Amino acid sequence: MKRRKRYRTLGGLAGCAIALLPGFTAQQVQAQGTRQEQAVLLLEATPAGALPPIALPMPASRNHNYWAFRIQAGDREGPAEARIGAVAAGVDFQYRGGSVIGVTGGYQKRDCGLLGPNCGTHALFGVRSRINMLTGGPTIGSLFHDYSSTTTLGGEAGFGYAPNVIAGHDACTLDFGMPITVSVGQRFRVASFLTPGVMWDLNCTGPESPSHPAYLTGVGIGLQQLGNRGLDVYLGLQKIFRTHAGYQLGISVNYVRLP
Repeated sequence: MKRRKRYRTLGGLAGCAIALLPGFTAQQVQAQGTRQEQAVLLLEATPAGALPPIALPMPASRNHNYWAFRIQAGDREGPAEARIGAVAAGVDFQYRGGSVIGVTGGYQKRDCGLLGPNCGTHALFGVRSRINMLTGGPTIGSLFHDYSSTTTLGGEAGFGYAPNVIAGHDACTLDFGMPITVSVGQRFRVASFLTPGVMWDLNCTGPESPSHPAYLTGVGIGLQQLGNRGLDVYLGLQKIFRTHAGYQLGISVNYVRLP
C-alpha cells in the first residue's frame, strides 16, 4: 500500500514537470531575445551611441592652439521602442588649428521598459581624437558660386565607458570613423557632415557575450560662427545598424575660445 502511494506521488511530480516544460522553454527564448536587446543597450550607452554626431572642427590658424567647450543632448529609440535620452558636456583641445583630442562626461536615462525597477540614470564617459587628414577648396561650393567653401576629410577614434548600464554590466566601446564636412558661406557658415564608422562592445564585464562589430552612420547640418566667431550649433541624426537599435536625434552647441 505504501509502495502504491509512493508511485502515485512520483507520477504526480513527473506530470507537473512535463506541464511546466513548455513555459520553461518559452522563458529561455524570451531570455535570448532580452540578451540581444541588452547588447544593444550597451552599444547605445557610451558617448559614441548616446550622443549625436558632430562636424569636424573648422581648420584654423596653425600658429595657435584652441580650446572648445561642448554641450550635447541626444534622444534615441532604444529596444522595444523605448525612448532613451542623454546629456553631456565636453572639452576639446585643437592643436595648432588642426587635430583635436577631447573628453566627455554626462548621464543617460536607463531604459525602464526593459529593466523594470532598475530605472534612473547612469553616467557615461569618453575620450575622442579627431584628425583633419585633408582640407580642400571650393570643390562643392563652386557649384553654388561660393568660392570660400571648404571640404574637410578626417579620421577619428574614440573610447567610451558607462558603468552599471544593466545590473552587473558596464559598457566599454571602441569606435573608428572617417567623417567628412562641407562648409559654405562667409559671414556665417553652413556645415553639412557625414560620419560613417564602426564600433565594438569590448565586454569589459565578462566574456559571456562575444564582441561583434556594429556599423553606424551619422548625418547632420550646423551653423558655424553663429552671432559669434566661436559659436557653432549642430543638429545630428545617427543610426546603429544592429537589430533592436533605433534612430537618434540630437543637438550640439560648441564654443571655441579664440586667441
